[in-house]
Amino acid sequence: MAHIKARLFAVFLILLSIALVYINWRELWNEGTYSMKMAAFGPLVGVGGLFLLLFPSRAGKPTTTAEKVTVLLVLAIGLIAGLVNWYLMDPGFFGR
Repeated sequence: MAHIKARLFAVFLILLSIALVYINWRELWNEGTYSMKMAAFGPLVGVGGLFLLLFPSRAGKPTTTAEKVTVLLVLAIGLIAGLVNWYLMDPGFFGR
């Protein structure tokens, strides 16, 4: 029962990320346009939610150096996931 709020918030973040990515891809398929911000940051929200789901005790502001480095690594992984998603949506953008 410990960390139930953090885990519920993590599930919410994961579901939000799925919804953002789905909406953006659907808009791309149907209208031919997409949101660059949603393409880049939608997966970031999901990676953060997954981290929080796996490590609910890490919720809150990082205090130690190790916690700060971990947060930066999770942020970097999320940004890479977002860039991959963005590239898959518009590979021509990166070839300009």
